[in-house]
Amino acid sequence: MKPVREDQYGAYLGVRPAFLRRLVTTERDPNFEVYDSLDGNGRLILVKSSRIPDDQDLAEGRYGIDFNRPKPELHEALQYAAELPRGYQWLNGVAFAARTEEEYQKKSETWDRFYSYIWGARPLTLWVTPHSGSMNRTPDDVFRFPELMNDGFTAGVAALCALKDRRVPSKRVMIAVHSTGHLGGVLNLGDFGVLDEQELDAVAPKMEVKHGERAQALAAAFERDFRETRMKVLEDIQRRWGTLDAEELNRVSYDDSATVKLYVKGLALHGQRLGEHTLRGFRKAMEGLGEIRVPVITNNFFYTGRNVGRLLELPEKIADGLLGSALVVECSRLYAAKDPEFVSDAILDVKNELFSS
Repeated sequence: MKPVREDQYGAYLGVRPAFLRRLVTTERDPNFEVYDSLDGNGRLILVKSSRIPDDQDLAEGRYGIDFNRPKPELHEALQYAAELPRGYQWLNGVAFAARTEEEYQKKSETWDRFYSYIWGARPLTLWVTPHSGSMNRTPDDVFRFPELMNDGFTAGVAALCALKDRRVPSKRVMIAVHSTGHLGGVLNLGDFGVLDEQELDAVAPKMEVKHGERAQALAAAFERDFRETRMKVLEDIQRRWGTLDAEELNRVSYDDSATVKLYVKGLALHGQRLGEHTLRGFRKAMEGLGEIRVPVITNNFFYTGRNVGRLLELPEKIADGLLGSALVVECSRLYAAKDPEFVSDAILDVKNELFSS
């Protein structure tokens, strides 16, 4: 049984009683929860709120906050709120919007408290799921598939990592756990702009030797899930904009252009290059996948985390002694849902390879 409860889309709902025999509750808030290991070596931070800025319940103190973004200035938050919902951008550079100064102060306090659990000098392994909260909105013209907006099943994986981790850390390390439905590896690692790329690349073949065959158990389901769920997204983009050409899409929707580019990239990883960027072209490429071999790891392939590292000033935090290092892990959503034990084992092995000294 998973140590946490998740909904059908993998959003975090809460921990199970047995979990609290090994980790103690440090904070419970409508937006995130913090649990510390009894030995003081590990910390788990699980987000419950939505990452979508206007997906919130102000009366309950549940805010739309993207904890993977920096806190805005007051004028930025007010401007952001004035432009919603049409002004939303997937890669918007601030954590939240606010309609009033009072709302801004409440959200700022929540953001500050969240990061107060991350920065510090004491050696600690921090397992963080910035986007594990539920989406509480129906589909609309801005968010046609809100159930895909959270990083599903990451809370269960991160909780298993925290429970299994036995290493005494030599420095403070933040491991941010996300998930993706793209056609990459079981794990897609990102360096946040603070890790040595050669060290990251050296981990991949080791994980392939250790976990490569185990990864193939869900290869067929992985391919089928991508084909079925992503064709629906592509059909919607085609219906909405009349094109699946990424460059044409970039003029009308940055988000949809980025989505198409990532689908193309994933297909190419598995040997399928599109002859034409149309629904027929994508269907043909997906049908050509056949029996695929899923790599355990792809490095800096879909999401490097470098923009986030810059926005959160991770190099400066490291220079100031408030963090030792950081790693972003994007899990395959399918693998995280179907075999979280395997995904957590692989992540722990990566962590121990990168941060053993």
